[in-house]
Amino acid sequence: MAVTENTYTQSGSTTNYSFTFPYLKQSDVKVTVAGSASTAWTFHNATTVKFNTAPANGSAIRIYRETADTNLSATFYAGSAIKSQDLNDNFTQNLYVTQEVRDDSALALTNSREHDGDGTYTTAISQANAAVSTANTASTNASNAVSTANTASTNASSAVSTANTASTNATNAVNTANAATTTANTASTNATNAVNTANAATTTANTASTNASSAVSTANTASTNATNAVSTANTASTNATNAVNTANSASSTATAAQTAVAAAVLYTPYANVAAIPGSPSDGDYVEVQDSTGIESFSPLASMPAGFTGDDELTVKLLYNGAGKSPANTWVWQQYYATDPEVRYRKKIIVENKTTIDENYTIGTNNNAFSVGPVTVAANKTVTIPANSLFLIH
Repeated sequence: MAVTENTYTQSGSTTNYSFTFPYLKQSDVKVTVAGSASTAWTFHNATTVKFNTAPANGSAIRIYRETADTNLSATFYAGSAIKSQDLNDNFTQNLYVTQEVRDDSALALTNSREHDGDGTYTTAISQANAAVSTANTASTNASNAVSTANTASTNASSAVSTANTASTNATNAVNTANAATTTANTASTNATNAVNTANAATTTANTASTNASSAVSTANTASTNATNAVSTANTASTNATNAVNTANSASSTATAAQTAVAAAVLYTPYANVAAIPGSPSDGDYVEVQDSTGIESFSPLASMPAGFTGDDELTVKLLYNGAGKSPANTWVWQQYYATDPEVRYRKKIIVENKTTIDENYTIGTNNNAFSVGPVTVAANKTVTIPANSLFLIH
């Protein structure tokens, strides 16, 4: 399950707290202290916040992500170019909003379970089931958005109109996510109401306890109702587990979509390591055709351990600018053999200018080297026809 927040309890005079979740913009990172929003902090680095003064000892600290969902990160217009980074940012924005909605729904469901009364919190369970249904709808909408985005990526190079359609579909996906957020907020409010109802039920249960000595039959009825409430709560737990599984499946689908988009990126070719741009821009993709010395190149992150560059291995890199993690560095993407068949080719040096045909045999040690009707002494060189390919095996 994706992490969208980190919590701490203040101890001593600590001012720096790190967090482990990714984000699109620094403005998406929020902080509360003792349940109240706080702005008395700054970014110490990309994954650490620093309070202006240490919070009060024992206070609860929450660092969480709240991705902006009012507008898409990028909007496409007729005739404009489509950048892979813009597509990735739109998909990441949708993914982050969905993760945050899921976590808010799970928290609301947890809060509704913290108060057990005499069975009167059945309304909370019903509302939790409604929240599960809404989460499933959000997951389905997210999957539809991924499918639409894949279609847009395939057709973008040949049809601007198709790209405009993809942009419209992405906007609809954000609107759907916004609707899911509203529904989740409603579920949270309903859960709070359920807690209040449960508290009222507790008061009623206390009164019932006072009168229990004079109403055994009423107590028996209450016992039966409690058993039914346990059964209903177990059903709610099962539904919540199914909602989590559905959300995890949606996350896997979104990850696969991002991988497919990354594979479709166009890389700018460069002859060797020395030709890599010294002042790149965020989101630049390069393809180094002669990777000799790449293991000593800096800054470079995520290179496979033990990799050694070679003039027959091509390496693909992506540049991360400021505000990303890792920031201001080249990030390893993949490598492959420039010519997979090169290992089968052998060279014969031309020296004696002797004309031969394509039939030949090669002896070992001091044996003769026979080429068609011509015999050449061992370890000598001969002329071969232009554009001929000779395989030694």
